[in-house]
Amino acid sequence: MKKKIAYSILAGSLLSTGILAGCADVTTKDNSSNSAATEKTAKEGLAKLPPLKEEQALGEPAGVEKLELTSAEIEKIKEMKPYVGYSVHFGDIASEKVIGQAIKETVESFGGKYTLVDAQRNLNKQISDVESLILKKVDGVVAIGVDTAAFGPAVKKLNDAKIPVVLGGGPPNQGEFVSLVDPDGYGGGFEAGKALVKELKEKGIKSKSLATVGLRSYILTCEQRVRGFEDAVREEGYKIVARGQADTADQAQQEFENIMTANPDIVGAFGVYETPALGMEAAVRSSGRDDVLVVTHDLSDHLAQGMQKEGGIVVFTSSQDLYAEGKYKTLALLKKMAGGEVPKYVTVPTLATSSDNVDEVYDKVFFNK
Repeated sequence: MKKKIAYSILAGSLLSTGILAGCADVTTKDNSSNSAATEKTAKEGLAKLPPLKEEQALGEPAGVEKLELTSAEIEKIKEMKPYVGYSVHFGDIASEKVIGQAIKETVESFGGKYTLVDAQRNLNKQISDVESLILKKVDGVVAIGVDTAAFGPAVKKLNDAKIPVVLGGGPPNQGEFVSLVDPDGYGGGFEAGKALVKELKEKGIKSKSLATVGLRSYILTCEQRVRGFEDAVREEGYKIVARGQADTADQAQQEFENIMTANPDIVGAFGVYETPALGMEAAVRSSGRDDVLVVTHDLSDHLAQGMQKEGGIVVFTSSQDLYAEGKYKTLALLKKMAGGEVPKYVTVPTLATSSDNVDEVYDKVFFNK
């Protein structure tokens, strides 16, 4: 029998915020032209989503190996004893605490100093926080914006102070940054799509109709997740017949109930992160159906506990490697400070997570074990 997970991180904080590290920007989408649960579909399914303008600007992402330090760079950084500030958007949620811990430990491993400022979901406070970091004379900053596009004025202030900044979540609307280091949203969504198809085939479920529930807010890495999922299932001959949007579990439950009612042939779906996925799971349970499976991205207490149970509806998630994200954001900054070349866009691989390995992945994600 599988060991019971000893969860110590408050699930409520994850569920109440509803957004993890990779989903930080809260730019509102224009939803005036469609009601996602009733979106019409042709016989072959919905058309592919359009390319993302940010990806076109950023180009192909590099791998984390490009951020590893040379021996000469390590020596320079140790001599500098750098003072690094971390400007966090939601400092009270478990994922950000893990990322902050990784930044702190990485900086301190080179003899440097670390300081944290928490925007508490307030963009104006975050811009003020950055001003305070400048006054503290930090040597560099890692930041995840409350609204990553609107974080531009803060980036510009850092530019004027000649302080390098590494970002997460998405590019700003102005200012220069060293690098955008984020989880591999496209790859995580793609892997989730392949896992869903595998589960459906193993269960002998014949329908090829699937759905997605993305965010009502526009967030680059989450948009990438949906595109990765859709590309993966189309490769296997499946089709997307409905797309929904939700930011909370309650919204996702209602949205997916409507989608299943309007499209009774749906047998699987992708929730863009774990909180909507839990709402979708509730929708499936309330429908009484046993032929609908859900896959998602990210990990939480509630999701991990559900995945341990026999007959679970959420069968796979691509978990963010939170400690690695914090570490590589920091290495990007330190490498730049040491005079090294840093790619403009870097993605951190996600962790394939199923009922078979959820215990081990949970320990790695939240405790770096």
